[in-house]
Amino acid sequence: MKNITLALRVLIKDKFYSLLNILGLAVGLAVAMIIFLYVQSDLSYDKMHSNHDHIFRVTSTYIVSGKADNFSVSSQFLPKALQAEYTEIEKYVRMRPGGRVLFTYGDKKFFESGVFFADSSTFSVFDYELLEGDPSTVLDNPNTIILTESLAKKHFGNRNPIGEILETPQYRLQVNGIMKDLPENVHIPIDGFISYATLETNKELLEQQRVSGGLWTPTDFVFLQFRQPEGAQKVLDQFSRFYDKYMAPFVQQANMDISFKPAFMPIADMHFTNNPPQFDLPTGNKNYTYIFTAIGIFILLLASINYMNLASARAANRSKEVGVRKALGSTKAALMAQFMSESIVIALVSLLLASGLVAGLVEGIGISNALDKHLTFAPLSNPTFSLSFVAITVLIGIISGLYPAFFLSSISTTSALKGAAKSGKGSMNMRRVLVTFQFFISIAVIISTLMMKNQIEFLSGQDLGFNKENVVIINMQDTTVSNRLDFIKGELMQNPNILGVTDAVVVGGDATLGNNLLGASKSLIRAETADSIVSDQTYPVMFIGDDYVKTMKLELVAGRDFDKDKPSDPRTGVLVNEAMARRMGWEEPLGREIGLPFGGELPKVIGVIKDFNAFSLHTSIEPMVIFHYKNNPFITQQFGGLPSFHISVSGKGLSGTMDYLERTFTELDPGHPFEYRFLDTRAEELYRADTRQSKLTGTLSYICIFISCLGLLGLASFSTSQRIKEIGVRKVLGASIFQLVYMIFRDVLALIIIGFVISIPVSYYIIDQWLQEFAYQMPLAQTLALAALLSGVLAIAVAFITVSYHSLKAASQNPVKALRYE
Repeated sequence: MKNITLALRVLIKDKFYSLLNILGLAVGLAVAMIIFLYVQSDLSYDKMHSNHDHIFRVTSTYIVSGKADNFSVSSQFLPKALQAEYTEIEKYVRMRPGGRVLFTYGDKKFFESGVFFADSSTFSVFDYELLEGDPSTVLDNPNTIILTESLAKKHFGNRNPIGEILETPQYRLQVNGIMKDLPENVHIPIDGFISYATLETNKELLEQQRVSGGLWTPTDFVFLQFRQPEGAQKVLDQFSRFYDKYMAPFVQQANMDISFKPAFMPIADMHFTNNPPQFDLPTGNKNYTYIFTAIGIFILLLASINYMNLASARAANRSKEVGVRKALGSTKAALMAQFMSESIVIALVSLLLASGLVAGLVEGIGISNALDKHLTFAPLSNPTFSLSFVAITVLIGIISGLYPAFFLSSISTTSALKGAAKSGKGSMNMRRVLVTFQFFISIAVIISTLMMKNQIEFLSGQDLGFNKENVVIINMQDTTVSNRLDFIKGELMQNPNILGVTDAVVVGGDATLGNNLLGASKSLIRAETADSIVSDQTYPVMFIGDDYVKTMKLELVAGRDFDKDKPSDPRTGVLVNEAMARRMGWEEPLGREIGLPFGGELPKVIGVIKDFNAFSLHTSIEPMVIFHYKNNPFITQQFGGLPSFHISVSGKGLSGTMDYLERTFTELDPGHPFEYRFLDTRAEELYRADTRQSKLTGTLSYICIFISCLGLLGLASFSTSQRIKEIGVRKVLGASIFQLVYMIFRDVLALIIIGFVISIPVSYYIIDQWLQEFAYQMPLAQTLALAALLSGVLAIAVAFITVSYHSLKAASQNPVKALRYE
């Protein structure tokens, strides 16, 4: 307690150093805490389930003519057949996305996209908390639905919805249970479950689907719970037996070059898979998590270095105090205990301040919005978090107290009273190394931030090959609208602010777009190669209506567009992009046969579209086939979904145009709510994570500079105080204020330059690795040179301003006072 009291006295006595020490370490700890909470949330995706290590999602790989395509969904018939064949599988759950479902309750109509069809075993496999209803039977019966707490409150208010009826265009569903809202860190966000039995009421049709290749039709997210985690690999090792027995006969009968291979992915790995399977829900990027972790560690290191530097610098001025204490009988052990106590107390005070900062930012200001992630600061209920930071803080305090504790307590009493500790070069060199490291980290982070920002701007400025600006997409809700397409288009074109109207089938809907911008899908395509050999492969496909090429401003490089005056075009003609012509080796693509390998004669290429980016710029342009969906019943039956209007509008008077569209569609389809989205907004969403990463890294770079400057401010004060007499002598001999300031600053300048030189190759490596995420990349060397120049100038300018405060103050004072110093 005596040592703690002395530590508090030292804090109050040296207010300037205490403020710098506590503030610098507190900011570093606070930022590290927020990043820890962020990373902890990321790394705990789907670990809310007690047996998460026993649960695996089945992904399906189809190999067609040697080309593999991986899907996140599997056949609805697969899990039952696997469970019957392998005793390692204890339970299974199928979840099928319901898409955008229109619910009707009384006079209210509303769309929801987070509802899934799910098996009755859902609540025995997953730890979803049911607030009302029996988890063992709640999903047993067909035509029943479970709502999350927030969804129930949204549409029923405070009324108990149990037993109420919700209607959809296909079903009348009775509310059978209420479940607690899911946390944010789950890969599949769920707003409700409809019993899977609802899909299986027609047993005869179900059996027909099973025997006619049902195992080859991926429709559901399939989860298997194994008795032991090792059982997953055992089943995979023996899968060839299952394939030969249940799946190979259909391939032999169809005479197709296709095979199937499953993979079992632990559910905790779903959100951060490096190569997400097709039709998966949006995944995270673990590289960003690693980058945040690294920056958090670096910021904590910067704050710790500041703390250690200032502690050792201040200790050098306390050698006379040590001499007096030794002369009065203090032992080496007592001195060591005193210095260690001081260091740990200051560190713990910083931890308390940091905790207050984090509580204010997370719970008060609401930093979760800026991070795009909900964070909760609850130290008592998060022991891993609390114990980690208490341990880190105490460790920083111990390491920072080592120099004064061991070095100063070891010098002789006479040397201490003479102030001999001040002349040590070793401690000054160590401080220089640490300051150099600080600027290396700060400059590297700034360079990386600038380059990330440039890459995002580079992507935004890329020509996608089509018009995405001011394109409004409106989904058709039922056939009453789609049957009057031509009439509606004619009506809309009467408005001078509407520049074009077309339609397309957006496959998969919003829930499964992933990195998909224009609603493309993938399908097995049969094509005639350059050698007139027919081959089957999977390629991206699109299904468009009249005037799509014109409205979306796609560029035809050969042939023609679909002609509405030629009714046979949708059946006999297709469009391809340049990449497809190159892949097939067609010197003259027009007239080549290519299409779906079902339904008779293949259509012929009637036009070639200049390559365009139907997916995000993270991926390169793939060969694509573009079909006209009209008058082609096979396409509409196979891929389903009603078309969506794509309306190109003028940027002028946009508000009035949207009001006009709302009035028009409300009159045309009064039974459904008017909903729309802008294509350019969707394009921005594809790079949402990258933009957020760039902004957060930028903010963290400012914090790095701030912490470095706090340390530099303290060290400048210490360095200047050590050279007061030298400054006085030089001033008497005629040195100008600028020369005196430069004399003090040049040592710091050398350290910045060394840190700058080291940071360039490190930044290059980091950004080069980050850019591997993108198929389209900025010119790296040129951008690096500019970013490095800006970062170096910024670091020097900020450091000069920081150092100048103390050096100007010392250089401006009367030299007589300087010569009398001490």
